[in-house]
Amino acid sequence: MGQLTMPATLRLSNTEQEALRQKCIEINKLLVRQGRMPIKDSELAHFILEKATPCAKVSASGDLTLELEV
Repeated sequence: MGQLTMPATLRLSNTEQEALRQKCIEINKLLVRQGRMPIKDSELAHFILEKATPCAKVSASGDLTLELEV
């Protein structure tokens, strides 16, 4: 009944794109050293969203935070 859906695209700022690209390069260097296949920037973005979304909270002061389990 009237299910809302999110847009299929997400616009990232240039800074966000560069941070994602740099992190992907860092991870891919380690993966290649381990003899594993590198990942794409989009795969990393999906992983981060999947893992971080449940950790997104609002503090008492109204600030967005990530409460990551250790």
